[in-house]
Amino acid sequence: MTNTTNDRPAPRRGSPFRVAPLPDEPGEASSWGDRAGLVRAQADALGALIREDLSRSRMAVFLLGAVVLTGVAALAPVVIVDAATADGNDATDVAVAAVLACVLLAVLGTPALLVLRALRRRGRQRSQLMREWAAVDRGYDSEFPSAYGSRGYPHARFFSAALILSLVLILAVAVLADLSDPSVLAMLPGLLVAGLLAWTGIRKYADRYGWASREQVIRGRERRRQQHRGRLSTPAAAHVSGAHPAVLYIAFIAPLVIVMLVFAAIRPKNALGLAVAGLLALALLAVGVPKVLLRRRRERAALAEAVRPLMGGAGSGANVYPIRYGLNEPIQQEAATGHAAWDRGPTRMGVLALEGDTLRLSGVDGSAVRLPHGELLGVAFLANTVAWLDPSVDLLLHTGEAIEVRSADAEAIADTLAAAGVSMVSA
Repeated sequence: MTNTTNDRPAPRRGSPFRVAPLPDEPGEASSWGDRAGLVRAQADALGALIREDLSRSRMAVFLLGAVVLTGVAALAPVVIVDAATADGNDATDVAVAAVLACVLLAVLGTPALLVLRALRRRGRQRSQLMREWAAVDRGYDSEFPSAYGSRGYPHARFFSAALILSLVLILAVAVLADLSDPSVLAMLPGLLVAGLLAWTGIRKYADRYGWASREQVIRGRERRRQQHRGRLSTPAAAHVSGAHPAVLYIAFIAPLVIVMLVFAAIRPKNALGLAVAGLLALALLAVGVPKVLLRRRRERAALAEAVRPLMGGAGSGANVYPIRYGLNEPIQQEAATGHAAWDRGPTRMGVLALEGDTLRLSGVDGSAVRLPHGELLGVAFLANTVAWLDPSVDLLLHTGEAIEVRSADAEAIADTLAAAGVSMVSA
């Protein structure tokens, strides 16, 4: 087991060519006797990794290397082309220009390329360590650095790289539009290098924000379950209706509709433009709604086809519903066992059967579990905010575990369990 403190010598301060060592791999979380110490080590490691990931000095080094490499890639072909196309130049001049281009590549281009390569290699190591440390403990009370995913907007470097890439594409189109000038075509290698370097930054930060979003979803799910358990532990726990996805979408577009109506009232002569915009919006809606409905229908049809052999396996008086389970990522690094394995990915298909005071889960892979109602602390109904996905039911167990299942009949499942005496709560 390792932690963020190690026996490697600390780097000397003041040298721009030395960097602090990366945190060690976390190892198995089960070998930590103190969970509080584990969470602190996790926060320290993630904080150090993300600070380096967003370091301004590293950004300056990357920009310097990118400028040098782009300049060499653009200048070297131009020198050779100018020597070959200039009046009065002979083979000796072209050879001298070629040698000069090689010197530029060797003296400036190669060191810049090596620096960028080292930055990329360390960035990959950093990314891997961030994922490993984030997965050590994903409990609702574990600290998660706020540098990614919580500010509501991407990092400035993401926008800068996108702007550079856009300019490169525009210039490349302009260059390709004039294929008759060899001097202009010599700019293409430099533009290609600049585009690749800009795309590297975009891909890096898109990956980081995607990772942070998934981590926040995992931690949010655990916080939600803790809140549900708190509600169910009080005598006042009751069914609270959840918001339908359509309500969320209407609330999202309502401000735009109000602005358009006010604009039409103030500027009636410009109402034609608003009408055209409205027709375009209706056209998008006419295309989008059938697509969402078709995707939902395919989801349900695939599920019904897969679980058809299981539908008749329950008793004659049982209520049987097709479900998807394994909807969540693990909270800990250890492999899930027991009931928790039904909550962890990958997503699988099966059926849920309610018969008397027993709930049975059966998967198409042959796995099965039996849950008497006495083992259930409660059930939570979760409306899905993704339009083509069905709502879910979260089965909260007295053991502290939970199993989330998704089904078109989620509300019927929750209501049936509530009618059988199981406490119910909604998000």
